Amino acid sequence: MNFHDVAAHVPSSRTHRPRAGLAGLCAALSLTLAACGGAAGGAAAGAGSSTGKAVPGDTLTVAEQQAPPSMNPGSLDLGFVDFTMLSYESLFYLSPAGEVQPALAKSWKYVGSGNKELSITLRSGVKFADGTAVTADAVKASLEYAKTAQGNQAHYLTDATITATGPLALTIKLAEPNPILPTLLTQSYGIGQIISPKGLAGASKLTPTATSQGAGPYIYEPSDSVAGDHYTYTANPAYYDKAKQHYKKIVIKIVQNGQTAVNAMKTGQIDVYKGDYTSAASAKSAGMSTVGLPVILQGLSLIDRGGEVSKPLGDVRVRQAINYAIDRDAVTKALLGSSGTPTVQTVIKGGDGYAPDYADHYTYNPAKAKELLKEAGYPNGFQLPVLAATFVGFDTMAEAIAGQLSKVGIKVKVTAVTSITSFVENETNHKYPAVSGGFTEEPMFLEGQDLFMPGSKVFNGFGTTSPELTGLYNKAAAADATTRADLDRQMQEYLVQNAWFAPVAFTPVNYYVRPGVGGVKVSAGAPFASPLAFYATK
Repeated sequence: MNFHDVAAHVPSSRTHRPRAGLAGLCAALSLTLAACGGAAGGAAAGAGSSTGKAVPGDTLTVAEQQAPPSMNPGSLDLGFVDFTMLSYESLFYLSPAGEVQPALAKSWKYVGSGNKELSITLRSGVKFADGTAVTADAVKASLEYAKTAQGNQAHYLTDATITATGPLALTIKLAEPNPILPTLLTQSYGIGQIISPKGLAGASKLTPTATSQGAGPYIYEPSDSVAGDHYTYTANPAYYDKAKQHYKKIVIKIVQNGQTAVNAMKTGQIDVYKGDYTSAASAKSAGMSTVGLPVILQGLSLIDRGGEVSKPLGDVRVRQAINYAIDRDAVTKALLGSSGTPTVQTVIKGGDGYAPDYADHYTYNPAKAKELLKEAGYPNGFQLPVLAATFVGFDTMAEAIAGQLSKVGIKVKVTAVTSITSFVENETNHKYPAVSGGFTEEPMFLEGQDLFMPGSKVFNGFGTTSPELTGLYNKAAAADATTRADLDRQMQEYLVQNAWFAPVAFTPVNYYVRPGVGGVKVSAGAPFASPLAFYATK
């Protein structure tokens, strides 16, 4: 998830989370804006809400901060998948522990080596809510639609050739290796949520005023919903696994103000609220539990690594000096308090690609920074223009970093912009050598596409190419899981050693939960809680 992801989950932003280029940019903003921050650094990986005995639930009410522009999973921005995953069953299910499990797909495997062909066998006897059968042809049609629907996830299927090889069997062949395709076809990504043939025939009508056309555990009911205010889902009587239907009804309410949401939780009007850290104290005092992981990264992207606009940044010693010059603990405490987790890496502890040996690689050392600057030929520092977004305090972070760098002679001039369009334009026009923005931590395969490979556009605005990094990435994409884990770690080490970024801190996305609700869980492999997993307890 990237900058757009952050935007998609933020109260004040209307943008959402595409990947690659603008995708990555707004991903981070989505999440940061709508649910960034958290109490006491968030919950530990795998932690969750109430562990009481599960019982059948009547109505669950979840509060989100932004309303979806449509209810079409094939074209909907990634930040709104919670609104469609309830009614559109996905091929696979991403568990709270981060494990890919069966859903519409009963079994699957990569064929041969290289992660370029996925063979899938579907469950038998499954029906869409309209009564028609879920077949390989129907799934193929839905995936083909998502591939061409121009949604911000379509590029994951751009090179895919999808073939129905039997009534309940299909293969997906890729031009390039993709080791996490099953993950991308879970409920957490809209392209994996399957639309019925009837729904595809009228895809443009899949709006908040139309009944859903999926095979999920719930059916979206427009007659009991008001777009922009609340969205109602009732249990699908034809759903194949009743044990997954934890409630008779689920309602998603739009509540942009954190205190309003907490007040509603106190009176039992809301059960779960995805919000920002400003709600933490009042939620805790009201007896709510908090679940969250630090996954939103803030800091500098040193994108002019070739020294095109800022010659100093072309020297790795200068980029390393910038990292040594930042007192991450002090900046984090001052700006984020207990909500921030200092970091020098682009992935969280325990996450895909995390390098334990590099956790403290850039311990605050201004003397070392000055030494490196002198070795690089800049004993008196230099001027560094920095582009910043005004959302989520990215501009404030830029100013804080500027204060740190000034102590070693680097004079930062921050230019803050108020629109995402302007931010993206200026991040890709080779005008600003460094950028203060945000990024949502994700698997290294996706970080490559969104963050550091030449085609990642926004976060690699100058198109920096590294044969060594590209080689590691390509090997990892085609490798088995064990080998890939080591290669992912090597990629992270490369990014840290070569100081492509100057990360400062991660902040969590928080879920506030009333007593009596369980299943609100997160982990490094699934940092965003799925309403499909929520259940009533006593």
